[in-house]
Amino acid sequence: MKKIRIIMLLVFCVMLTGGALATWLVPDREYSALENRELAQSPEFSGREFLKGEYQTAYESYLNDQFPMRDRWVDVAVRLQSAAGRKDINDVYLGTEGYLLEKNEEKDCDSGQVEENIETLSSFLNDMTQTYGDKHVSCLMIPSKTLALSNRLPAFAKLSERKEIINSLKEKLSHPNELMDLLEPLQKHQNEYIYYRTDHHWTTLGAYYAYQSWAEKRGQATPRPLKHYRQETIFTDFYGTTYNKVHLPVPADEVTLFHSPAEKGIEVSRDDEDEEADTLYFPKETSNIGCNRYDVFLSGNTFKIEINTKAKTGRTLLLVKDSFANCFVPFLTEDYDRIVMIDYRYGKIPMGTILSEYSDITDVLVMFNTDKFMENTKLGKLAQTEKKEQTMQAFDPEEFLG
Repeated sequence: MKKIRIIMLLVFCVMLTGGALATWLVPDREYSALENRELAQSPEFSGREFLKGEYQTAYESYLNDQFPMRDRWVDVAVRLQSAAGRKDINDVYLGTEGYLLEKNEEKDCDSGQVEENIETLSSFLNDMTQTYGDKHVSCLMIPSKTLALSNRLPAFAKLSERKEIINSLKEKLSHPNELMDLLEPLQKHQNEYIYYRTDHHWTTLGAYYAYQSWAEKRGQATPRPLKHYRQETIFTDFYGTTYNKVHLPVPADEVTLFHSPAEKGIEVSRDDEDEEADTLYFPKETSNIGCNRYDVFLSGNTFKIEINTKAKTGRTLLLVKDSFANCFVPFLTEDYDRIVMIDYRYGKIPMGTILSEYSDITDVLVMFNTDKFMENTKLGKLAQTEKKEQTMQAFDPEEFLG
């Protein structure tokens, strides 16, 4: 342990002295593939911001992000911490069998934002229940990988089960049974490959177990056995967002598709674009180095995705969601003629406008990862359910300017 600490001290000194000289010579970078994020750029000097201390803070972030060979130093630092016996690095637990699990501490939550989101979602669900009936409306709250795979955690790890979020939401619903907490159904399968080791998303198998539980309990879809689907593993080299926080030598993840007969004749359009796709999966677009393999499902996220099928059930589903729904929705294509997916992280059209556009909606499903739901700052338009045509009077300049 003493030798490791001495090595870490020497590494720090080399970084400090050598980095100060190299900063002026090495061109600034805009993006870190290792951390999967944009890097801070040199801020413009402002006397006003300088007096407030904002300029100094921004410049410190710039120096940290533009440190020469930053990715390699981050890699070295993480490996040294792991060698020293650390079981949590950069807010990530180093779990068993190569699992990397993000911390979900309550202190990281904005309580005001959480309360606002609960009000917004409960208002939307109650309005939908009044319109379509309680048997046609449901909400799935998806647990974090850390909660669902608690058996993979180090012994000292602290968990927040988010029960207060579920309970607060239920208290505000006119029909509390519409809300399903998927923690228990998923924990029953926690010894299986239901979440990626290196990413925060669930695998297609995890999504299947959620679909099966929801279909059996709510009756909005027909539960089908696992053997109904032909499984195809298309990637064996997936390293996800959690891996980008702790660049450790852990096994790569596999991405598997579940094929069903309903895939034939499918039409997929994004954001009202004229061009349509005939598939739910986009392996060619996500096979290049640096691409997020999870984007194979529906080619990633956007505000609105419309899926038309050959199911001939006379039913249309409105699916309000985050990215966890992208590998879940293929299981629904045998139960709905049309599926309209809305992700409010990428658009601001009021829900009432969407309801006016799709007068054939018969069912409503909301799917959110609980942690991502608490962090979402863009759900305001979800509660605006009054049906209204999108006219010039309804023009939103903020939306137009992006």
